[in-house]
Amino acid sequence: MEQKRRTIVGIALLLITAVIGAAGRMMTPPFQPTVPEYRSKGPADAPILITEFSDFQCPACQQVVGPLQQIQKLYPGKVRISFSHMPWGFHEWAMSAAVAADCAGKQGKFWPFHDLLYAKQRAWSLAKDTESNKADLAKYAETVELNLSDWNTCISDPAIAKSIADELKKNRDAWIKSTPTLVINGKRFVGSLQLRTVGLNHIETELAKVGAL
Repeated sequence: MEQKRRTIVGIALLLITAVIGAAGRMMTPPFQPTVPEYRSKGPADAPILITEFSDFQCPACQQVVGPLQQIQKLYPGKVRISFSHMPWGFHEWAMSAAVAADCAGKQGKFWPFHDLLYAKQRAWSLAKDTESNKADLAKYAETVELNLSDWNTCISDPAIAKSIADELKKNRDAWIKSTPTLVINGKRFVGSLQLRTVGLNHIETELAKVGAL
């Protein structure tokens, strides 16, 4: 009898937690963070704004790179994509990759570096130590033709990692709880499947509203 009572109480607590969580999400206003200009691509006045909340070491995040590129090709001049950092602590090299990408961005090469990190994700994610990780990232910096001296100075600046950590906290406080999350004109979608199905439908609905289809 006591065991049954505990089970019922446990289920009730889970239900209460779920209801509170859902209520919190519904009360949270649409979230479209401001990111540095170098982390955006596409016309500033595009009718569709997609913010990609992502972690460079997240395998699922790698799966949205192609669909996002295809969406920009499918609707030329109508889509702007922005990237917001979500480097999870359980991914050992996610923060260093985010810092490296932002330092590439300061030289106007964020997106080439972004694409290369995801293309080579399986390689650099297996780095055995900090030195190996740094060597991998330096190789990619050289591939996209960065000024390596300036890039090395940048990645050594603790302010870069702090700004990314602050960004992660703001995103989590705004109920961005998983990666990849895509916010399309204020509406949230999670993962490649949602992006390619209901997300694409939402894009077409939004374009139809402004006569841009």
